[in-house]
Amino acid sequence: IDVTNHRHYNVLYFNFNGVPRDYIFSIIVGDCSYNSNLGNESPLEKLQIFHSTYNYTIQMFQIEFFVDANTQVGDWPFSFMTESYSLHSNVLDTQLRVKKSSKHIKLNMDLHGPVFKEIKKITSNEINNTNKFAEIGWTMAIEDPINGFRDGFVVIKGEIDQSIYNISVSFNNVKNGGNKFLGEYDFKFNLTYPCISQQYIINDVVLFDNVNRKSVFTILPIYSAIPNPFLYFLNDSNINKIQVQCSNHPSASTDTTAPVLKSFIPSKTTIDVSALDRSVTFTFVAEDLESGLKANQYPIVYLTDTTSRSIECKSSIIEITETNATYSCTIQLPVGFGYSYPNIILLSVYGFVNNNGIFGGFSSNTLSLNHTSSITVTFSSDQPLIIQHQLITERGGNLILNGRKFSIDSEAYITFKDGSVSKIKTDFISSTTVKIPNVKATKDPYQIYIKSSNINSNTITVTPIVYDYYLHGDPEPTFPPTVTPVPTNKPQQCKGNPTCGGPTNGKCIANQGCVCYSPWVGIDCQSQIVIIDPPIFNNGSNNSTSPSIDIVVPDKNNTNGNNNTTPITYHSLISIVSLREINIQNEVVNTITFKDDWLSKQIDDSTLIFYKEFTKSTTDATTNITVTLKWFKNQTTISFAQEQLLMNPSTLKYTIEISNYPFENSLNHLELIMSASMQSNTTDDICSAKEFGETTNGDNSNYLKIQVDNYSLYGRFIRRGIIDSTIRTISNILLDKDMNPITSSKSLQSYIGIQIPYYKESAIIDPDFSILIDSNKASSICSNQSKLSGAKLAGIIIGCVAFIAVISISIIYHILKKRNAKKFEKNIGQKMKQMNDANKDNL
Repeated sequence: IDVTNHRHYNVLYFNFNGVPRDYIFSIIVGDCSYNSNLGNESPLEKLQIFHSTYNYTIQMFQIEFFVDANTQVGDWPFSFMTESYSLHSNVLDTQLRVKKSSKHIKLNMDLHGPVFKEIKKITSNEINNTNKFAEIGWTMAIEDPINGFRDGFVVIKGEIDQSIYNISVSFNNVKNGGNKFLGEYDFKFNLTYPCISQQYIINDVVLFDNVNRKSVFTILPIYSAIPNPFLYFLNDSNINKIQVQCSNHPSASTDTTAPVLKSFIPSKTTIDVSALDRSVTFTFVAEDLESGLKANQYPIVYLTDTTSRSIECKSSIIEITETNATYSCTIQLPVGFGYSYPNIILLSVYGFVNNNGIFGGFSSNTLSLNHTSSITVTFSSDQPLIIQHQLITERGGNLILNGRKFSIDSEAYITFKDGSVSKIKTDFISSTTVKIPNVKATKDPYQIYIKSSNINSNTITVTPIVYDYYLHGDPEPTFPPTVTPVPTNKPQQCKGNPTCGGPTNGKCIANQGCVCYSPWVGIDCQSQIVIIDPPIFNNGSNNSTSPSIDIVVPDKNNTNGNNNTTPITYHSLISIVSLREINIQNEVVNTITFKDDWLSKQIDDSTLIFYKEFTKSTTDATTNITVTLKWFKNQTTISFAQEQLLMNPSTLKYTIEISNYPFENSLNHLELIMSASMQSNTTDDICSAKEFGETTNGDNSNYLKIQVDNYSLYGRFIRRGIIDSTIRTISNILLDKDMNPITSSKSLQSYIGIQIPYYKESAIIDPDFSILIDSNKASSICSNQSKLSGAKLAGIIIGCVAFIAVISISIIYHILKKRNAKKFEKNIGQKMKQMNDANKDNL
């Protein structure tokens, strides 16, 4: 079989004499990437197990299984299991062989989990009584070029106080510009004053790819054959360490004691571990009068039975003050947990940390002095209980449930995602195992419960395992990709008077143009960023109905006229207008006009997300468009489509993502139309102007500048986008000739078309907008264009009179010429007739 990017479904058929047909055989598949003892996983959890059914049609047992994508070539190893013995596949006469793909020159074998490709540390200045807050951590690029990254976690610990920060990520957290094969992720946490100076160290890392192969790192000296996610950084022993400096606080010298446990209360002191509800909640309060409890630290309650098996209940913070913290956690005990003589569960709690770096906990013996230290266990419920289910594929079939109190009259009730319900009589195997036959095929999770002896069990969710799929989508006929170069702006001359605004504003680079020094911007470095308040989202409402943003700019140096003290303001409105599909003849074949019916969600003070779903009128396919608006208060450098982009202070960035769109033809493209306008309320005689062109600062973008008097709305449109997770060229065009924008001396509007090439999955684009104040007012531009001197006007008038005279003479000449031509044609016709008649006579 060929498993290049393909999880391959297969079936093993066999006969076994002398066993009943409901006997269950198994095959167990080992993987060389699962040879580690890290964590609390049991050996079985690291293996793939597939069970048999009996095929009555062909009178043989069968085991459906899969071989995971990009598995190593060669004989595929497994163990054939019965209750009494196991048989390794290498003794069989026939082997299942994984072959090298004939469709790929390079074999996509992937036995390695994801790794860190790039690592950037996020550090801070000293944390003290003035600078009381810091965000530290790492930004790390995770690479898995074949199977793609799925999810994982990183555990960070304080070297002195043993504080713990467990940060989980998945592919859904990838930063803009990344994809599942290579993308950046943040592993950050907050620190507040008071604190202690110490190193924060990455202690553990586990990363999984899309076929469950993992890479593991741990500080503990445990031998592991699993690949290390720090593979590219093995020579840097400090890559996982960050030093944080904190100034001493007043209590530092006097605080020498760990936090004190004031109360510890379990919700139950007796639990029936055979019942449906086996949950218990712990509420407890700790106190530290000297330095207080450290925030973002969550003590763990440990429950230990008499066989030394232990489970953890991680708390959350209910309330925290300068000296006290209240915690709570809830846990559902495993069935039968603690039910061995003398039927008790011992309690302990650890993980308290104070702000002076002292940590502590309380053993069961310590708890017994002042608090509840154990829970009594019983086992007496008669209610049926589902504990787990065995694997079932998307093809449906037989589903095996394990639990207790199943009876011979057990029935299964299954509720599917579409709302349909199936009632199925189970095949009784034992009081702890039943088989549900002929479950219908579905890839979606469904809910199931058992009714035994007329008593309902608990309900569990069954998620079918997809045994046959292509890792990165169904295979389609492929053609050699058209390699398009990353777009770069053409060389430009340096402009401005003085050139590039002079030495304080910018510098001239040959064959590029003016490169400006912050806060100056523009092709001549004579416009300056205006620091303003965040924009008004849809006229100030948090319940915004469209991503149309009004940026209000007050002109603090002027009033509106001599007798009116109303301040001059400039309003800049940015909106998304429509989406058009355009064919190869540049004809519009479909238009989606966006109305004020978007869904919106405020993420934080600077981020707002808009979401809209629309359906193309000629199809039933639904397309989603998500617009993320982020306001940058301070200067920040971001990365998009492998381009480093400087976001100036008071910049509004749009990130627009469009999901799969039903193109009529693969030669068509989309055009997202945005509108940008600016107007002033002044009564003065002012002027407006606009520019559209290419930037010169090296970011390879287009720009639109709409200027009213000496204020401008400046939009930057990056000439690249992320199209189906690939960086592609994006074209930006001015549409003012077709869209009839508003134009006057005090207001100006422009339409920009962002042209997106054909794609299958998603397209992401990233324009941004800011407000400038210009050294040259728009009136100077207008005066050059329209305010002419008297001499020039006289020249124009004389020229116009002369032009009219020439036109009149030309018309008269044309009429006379036409008349003469008709006379000439008539004379020629008469002459020709005479000649013809003469020739006839001669003949």
